[in-house]
Amino acid sequence: MNFKTTTALLICLNVLSFIYSEEPTQEQITLIRNWLSHTSETKIHQMRGATGNKLFLHQDGHKEAVFDKEGHPVKDGINDASYNYAHPIEEPLNHFNMDILPWLLWGSSRLDPTSVEERVEAYSRALGGGLVEVQNQPIRNFDYSKIDKNEARVIVFFLRVLKEGDVEEIFNILKEPEYKAKEPLKIGQGLTKGLNKILSSGEFKPVKPE
Repeated sequence: MNFKTTTALLICLNVLSFIYSEEPTQEQITLIRNWLSHTSETKIHQMRGATGNKLFLHQDGHKEAVFDKEGHPVKDGINDASYNYAHPIEEPLNHFNMDILPWLLWGSSRLDPTSVEERVEAYSRALGGGLVEVQNQPIRNFDYSKIDKNEARVIVFFLRVLKEGDVEEIFNILKEPEYKAKEPLKIGQGLTKGLNKILSSGEFKPVKPE
């Protein structure tokens, strides 16, 4: 990362620090990006007992397909496939801003009968699965020259979630392949608590796709 890029990133993070009272470190950015990029979204397509559903992601990262345990396309208005504006693996921060956050707040459509609490619980399970997966894989390298204020804002969002949920122990999981959580159940509960609290604050809004 060159001097101009580093300076721009530091300015961006300092502005966010002033607004949200946190200043993400480069390590935190790397770890959270890596976590989100390893978080499969299968759980958010298995809501209301549809645990047999399977999610398939096209290599372009945009198109999805969801099939039930009988192999039929899911069209229940709850667990349907959706279009991703940003690649879940290659652009995990933009993906959260453009695809996940709108879903958490408003559901998949006007007819989606699920509540914010239901969607948060499903996403918490997905994040928990991501924690298991991330320990078994090398840290992915990302191009820091492309990070912008909206992506940095996602880092602040998750820092707030971990703090409010009292699960900052998650950073140990993200950093150390052999680390074992002292109370695994508390991790899931904390993520759910933190997500609900930060979402209900209304401070974070989705970014509109260009």
